[in-house]
Amino acid sequence: MNRTITSCFLVILFHLNNTQLAHGEFTVEDFNSAYSEFQVTGDGFHREMRMSFSFLPASLLGCSVLIKWMIPSGIYVDPYQLQASVMNKTVRFSSHVNIEQMAHHAEPLTLHSLPHLQCGSSCSFFQSIQFHLRYHLPSSKNEYTAASLSSPSTYFSCDCASIDLTAVHKCVWQSLPEHVQIQQVLVPTGSLSHSPLVTIVTIAISFIGIASVAWASAVE
Repeated sequence: MNRTITSCFLVILFHLNNTQLAHGEFTVEDFNSAYSEFQVTGDGFHREMRMSFSFLPASLLGCSVLIKWMIPSGIYVDPYQLQASVMNKTVRFSSHVNIEQMAHHAEPLTLHSLPHLQCGSSCSFFQSIQFHLRYHLPSSKNEYTAASLSSPSTYFSCDCASIDLTAVHKCVWQSLPEHVQIQQVLVPTGSLSHSPLVTIVTIAISFIGIASVAWASAVE
């Protein structure tokens, strides 16, 4: 049974492409010392992506930060998992998520989140989100296929210090300096050369199962 998100609250209420950006409050020089890092950690089908920004100007104290994650079709973020976590109220999806779809049937997704901005002598934030690899079609040539994850876009707003994701469209956002970082995630794929063996074993097991049921019925 497919587990598809149906809650209307998971439909994002804004589009950053149509959001006015603030200009003039900060200059490029204010972010000369800023440092961003994007990482993918973990092994197997369950991993984690991490985004951090440090040495941001201390004058961002009281501002809000927004992260826009682009999720390719080869992976997915489990909304049920997020609903059960402390991030439940700070993360929203752009559309419904079917966690059981194979990669060739899935669509790319956009995920928006509101990390906590910490400020002292400078400001910084960190956020990590778990993701999972989708199953891909088997191949006759390659044992693995690659899913490319790009570092997310990040924005800040100082006219909406205390917000939630249902009110983001009311804020004026400015893009943080972007240093695009790409992480390649290798996804194992089945081998088409195994198809004859899998077919034979499947038929054999099915036959044995049917014969066992028939024998048990005859004995009774």
